[in-house]
Amino acid sequence: MAGLSVSCRRLCLASVALSVWALLGCSALPGPPPEAADAVFAGVVDASGARPDPAALLQRLRGARYVLLGEIHDNAQQHELRAALLRRLLSDGVPSVVVFEQIDREHSAALGAAAIATPNDVEAVIAAGALDRAGWRWPLHRPVFAAALDGGAALAGGNLSRADASRLVRGGTSQAPADLRELIDPDQDASWTREHQAELLHQVDIGHCGALPASMLAPMALAQRGRDAALAMAMVQAARQAAPGARVVLIAGNGHVRRDIGVPHDLARLEAGAREVSVAFLESDGGRPGTVDGPYDTAWFTPSAERTDPCADFKPPAAAAR
Repeated sequence: MAGLSVSCRRLCLASVALSVWALLGCSALPGPPPEAADAVFAGVVDASGARPDPAALLQRLRGARYVLLGEIHDNAQQHELRAALLRRLLSDGVPSVVVFEQIDREHSAALGAAAIATPNDVEAVIAAGALDRAGWRWPLHRPVFAAALDGGAALAGGNLSRADASRLVRGGTSQAPADLRELIDPDQDASWTREHQAELLHQVDIGHCGALPASMLAPMALAQRGRDAALAMAMVQAARQAAPGARVVLIAGNGHVRRDIGVPHDLARLEAGAREVSVAFLESDGGRPGTVDGPYDTAWFTPSAERTDPCADFKPPAAAAR
């Protein structure tokens, strides 16, 4: 799981009526019953504190080649909400590929093949993709996988494996997979500024509850850059292999979809001028928008998930203890 996931969990009106669901037009696709659809939008607000406008967001997403949908990993309502948006987005018939952070890139081919062979069997598909059920607390992400399959999208995995990330932490840039090395090597990326690095180090620090020794911050940040580079590479490769005019959707944590230090930074290097839209799904504070923790194109806020303090029992990764 991404190194920033803990910080994502710490990010700090009424129900939207069924007419909002009607705007999404999901009745034409397999989906939840009306009463469940209404619940998906309960308490959701945009950055201004107003009810979100799904139709306006969908229009913006349809104009993009790359769509990046963030999440707080343990917030079930956000997965349901993104699934509702994804179903409507895919209903326009544009060839689409959905890339999942939850699937390591070496399992991408198996995931894609299973999506073709057994599109009605979500369990078989995620098994083929070797999804870490415990690590990702399955079935939290099931609604998004189901929406992608029901909408006829191709599926791909994009994350850097834990083994590859560990090699980066221990050995530095020289241990990066060959296809990612240029993207994450600071000597080859003039667009990666000191400000970018400082912000990433800060996010890694708070994402690990301030428990990492200072000497481990840069190695862990490099692993995060490796994950972002892998996801960006997966998106660009998916677009190049798909039909002309295809869109690619990324399902990932909010830290990955930040425009400054996340996947969009690497997308810009891989495909200059590409049309992309980044959407964060954050948590509200007492029914009001919480803090927008980074630059995104759009931010929606859901009620906070019930959780214990993620730092109460946090232990630094084994690599940090060496």
